[in-house]
Amino acid sequence: MVHRDVFPIILVSIVLCSGCADPPVEEMMQAETAIQIAQAAGANEYASADFRAAAAALADAKSRTERKDYEGARASALDALQKSEAAKNNVEVGKRGMKEVLDRALIALQDEWTQFGQKLNKRSLAKAQQTALEEARSTFDEGIENINGHIEAGDYAEALPLVKYVRGNMTKIKETINIE
Repeated sequence: MVHRDVFPIILVSIVLCSGCADPPVEEMMQAETAIQIAQAAGANEYASADFRAAAAALADAKSRTERKDYEGARASALDALQKSEAAKNNVEVGKRGMKEVLDRALIALQDEWTQFGQKLNKRSLAKAQQTALEEARSTFDEGIENINGHIEAGDYAEALPLVKYVRGNMTKIKETINIE
């Protein structure tokens, strides 16, 4: 008879204690700090896939905490911590890769301008076209200078849109002067 009386007490104790786990406050703080450090290192720009994975794991941890799934939240917070550290560690690899892309893009832009100039040498230009060409050359040189400045500063993410801008301006001047 004692066993039947004890079983409901044990069952109630198990149910009540299953809700006794504490929220993973420390793990969440560590994960948030690691994500902030990774972001400050440039992971959101140079290791974006890893950074997004870390942010998603942290969001999952927060969601699980709200649902009081503390063990799941703890696991997700630790996952976010690992992924943010991987993102931070992959920043240099991403930067090197982006620098290589920028270096190749600069060479391609210079080559394209040289070829453009060679085609122009074979033509005579109207005054308006000559003026447009001079303005384009000035804009091109300024753009290349800005790109190089960002590259020298290690700010590759800012240099990439400038490459697209310079290339777009080159396309416009070719259209203006009617040279393909």
